[in-house]
Amino acid sequence: METFKEKRLERKFKSQQTTSIVLAVILFLSVLGNVFLLVRNIRISNEKEEIAQHKDLIEENMLAAEETNARLKAEIVTLNERLETLEEDVAMLELEIQTREARIARLSKQVFKKDEFRQQIVELQEIENEYKKLKEEKQKLLTELETLKEQLRNQEEEYESLAGKVDEATYLHAYNICAHNFKDRWLCRPVAMDVARRVDRTTVSFEINANIFVEPGEKDVYLVMTSPDGNIINPSTDTFTIEETGVSSTFTRHTTVQYENQSVPLNFTIDHDTRLDSGIYQITVYIDGEHSGNKEFTLE
Repeated sequence: METFKEKRLERKFKSQQTTSIVLAVILFLSVLGNVFLLVRNIRISNEKEEIAQHKDLIEENMLAAEETNARLKAEIVTLNERLETLEEDVAMLELEIQTREARIARLSKQVFKKDEFRQQIVELQEIENEYKKLKEEKQKLLTELETLKEQLRNQEEEYESLAGKVDEATYLHAYNICAHNFKDRWLCRPVAMDVARRVDRTTVSFEINANIFVEPGEKDVYLVMTSPDGNIINPSTDTFTIEETGVSSTFTRHTTVQYENQSVPLNFTIDHDTRLDSGIYQITVYIDGEHSGNKEFTLE
């Protein structure tokens, strides 16, 4: 009787010990999961700070470029006004030279005092010298104007480049795109396969990046798998519009995600009812019609 009780107590003790071990393992896995989430949140927070700093720097550069553009345009307007004034002065001087030359011509035909004739020649030479100076100054201003125009073009190119970077930062991107092909086996686990005619199923996984500049909300994610001959695998009956070209296109898979400025992992499974051909296959991801990423793989 005592032996039976001892065995019963021993079994009870072992059962409690097993339960304690299971609880300890669960607690350890829970702590490990919390640590992983904490490290991931810290990394995402650091990425957010870096992106925000990069955006501030780009905006500062854009403001500086706009100020420089405004200053250069004002200088060009001033130079154009000066050129117009100089051209008017040159026209007046040319008219004066013509008048003086006509006068000299008349004087040469008439009997005039020698001193007065010489004085007219001296005045004409002075006018010609002033005319040459004005032409030189005009040429200098034209050169300076071309330099300013070149600086303005460079500033506009830099501004367009910065605007492109800011515009690019407002889009979502799909990264770490992975495509795996499998052959299904009855009562067995599927095996990885790279021979086209034996592939029964393709799985595609990727992650949508975290971007604090994108407005949160529902996002339509379209996956398009293209065969080597350019045809879409398992095309849908519905279509979506590619924003870059405005062209409507069918798709292979579609899902809607609730985006909250955090990275979103996604997985798609594509079953192949017909035999695939050998060649290069293309995986393309669109988010709300915007091209977000692509991946190529080859089947033998």
